[in-house]
Amino acid sequence: MKSFFSPRSIAIIGASDKPNKAGTVMVKNLRRLGYTGAVHPINPRLSQLFGFRCYPSLEDVPGEVETAVLAVPRRAVPEELRKAARKGVRAAVVATAGFADAGDEQGRALNEEIRRIRDAAGFRLMGPNSIGTFSPAAGFTTSITTLEPLQPGPVAIFGQSGMFASGFARELASEERFGVSRIACLGNKLDVSEPDILEWLFADLETRVAGMYLEGVRDGEAFRRAASRLACEKPLVALKSGKSELGRAAASGHTGTMAGEDAVFAGLLRQLGVERARDFEDFFDLLEGFARLPLPAGDRVGVVSITGVGCVLWADAVEGEGLRPAALSPKTAARAREVFPDWAPVRNPVDMWSAIERSGVEAAYRVLAGALLDDPGMDALLCIFTLIPESEFDAEALFSDLRRQRPEKPLLACLFGGDAERQLEFRRGLRRAGVPVFQSPARAMRVLGALRRRAVRLERWAREMRC
Repeated sequence: MKSFFSPRSIAIIGASDKPNKAGTVMVKNLRRLGYTGAVHPINPRLSQLFGFRCYPSLEDVPGEVETAVLAVPRRAVPEELRKAARKGVRAAVVATAGFADAGDEQGRALNEEIRRIRDAAGFRLMGPNSIGTFSPAAGFTTSITTLEPLQPGPVAIFGQSGMFASGFARELASEERFGVSRIACLGNKLDVSEPDILEWLFADLETRVAGMYLEGVRDGEAFRRAASRLACEKPLVALKSGKSELGRAAASGHTGTMAGEDAVFAGLLRQLGVERARDFEDFFDLLEGFARLPLPAGDRVGVVSITGVGCVLWADAVEGEGLRPAALSPKTAARAREVFPDWAPVRNPVDMWSAIERSGVEAAYRVLAGALLDDPGMDALLCIFTLIPESEFDAEALFSDLRRQRPEKPLLACLFGGDAERQLEFRRGLRRAGVPVFQSPARAMRVLGALRRRAVRLERWAREMRC
């Protein structure tokens, strides 16, 4: 499996100098991202491509080739895989679509032909209909879309969608939500499937959190074993489509996968302790929370909000996630009162606008957030912001200090309103401080509830000696 993520050498079969062709983008990405292994573009018409020497055929490449990626018409795939087998490659990524996903007789016949080639040769195959992998720290990718450098980090993402190594990878690079260890796009799963990746990530020292998108599971027992093992060691988030009849039909047309009964899958995830995401927004929220936050010691939550509506929306969300408002201790209330006018009530959730008017925005956040985090009856804190001229301050510096002072307590943020460009920079600053940022109090509490559920599970599993 290592050959899919950090090979010593790669051949791109179907390399091209035509703009926007898959084989062009693959080679260009490896140059731009700084991959240091050997790159061998395969094209009989070209002598070099982006500074790499081209070869007429895979079999003309001198020495070993560890990994091959195919971006050729589907009718050419079997013969190129035979060449890969003769060359002794360890891993192959087939980017070409039109096999089990096509639904036609020729596609099914080609699918079985490449299965026989792979079985006889013994190399591992990702796809077909896969754009493969991305390992940011190694600068390695087989993506067919232009990628920007992505911050290395603890989160691995994989599943039956090329979006992870295309649009979502670009979004993560822009938003700086969390760093990424691995991305894998499995496609039709002729060979490599979820259990293979789950087992690989269990041993991968660069990965601390994993998220998977899937449309169906073919070997339920292998999936159960691998997911159970990983979930004991690392948080695992799953997003599964195909809940409805129409969704299951769409999944079959997308990757040739039978989606299966959703209630069965939901029950399995609950047994395994895997957090199920509702949609992609929820998926990335949960991954950000697990990547950036410690697990809370309890269920008591404090809130400091610049807007009263934030307090109300938080109150609507907190109980549904198995959490509860924390009571302010007399000491905490006394500290908080230092920045409020005499007439203002001091309670949790803390509506802080009058404190900003009296003491200034930075002083109000510093005193109030610091006081609540120091309260021994407070297990986590949510801070709610809005971006108006009267609320501007260096949030990154202040919240970096707060995180250093209380690293054991989850500190989350929610941002309402303001200039769109300023919002992006504000979120980036808080994330650099180690504080995840969410679009609403409900989404923040959803994440905190998931962290609390994992903490409770780990305590129970330790008693039961499950892990």
